[in-house]
Amino acid sequence: MDTSSEEERRKYERLPFREDIMIDGVQCSSMDISEGGLYLSAIQLFEEGSVVEANIPFKGDKITVKAQVRYSQPGIGMGIMFVDLNDRQRAMIKELIECIASH
Repeated sequence: MDTSSEEERRKYERLPFREDIMIDGVQCSSMDISEGGLYLSAIQLFEEGSVVEANIPFKGDKITVKAQVRYSQPGIGMGIMFVDLNDRQRAMIKELIECIASH
């Protein structure tokens, strides 16, 4: 495995997050979340570089954001980076991370 892939993967391995999320309508089990994106496992892997819609459950609501698949490897998972977050979405994700970190 090359070091650039390992560095990319580490960006998403900051906080534990065990909630089911939807990526383009496919249920995924997320593993880690940061302000930049998600590292997750899924039955279906998406093409690297593709832009997908991520629905993240939080406080009975859903944060719906566009995200780009940075890497996608069978048996390892996917790294997905959030793109074009508005202020409300950024605040909700920050609150979600704080909520996770406090537990």
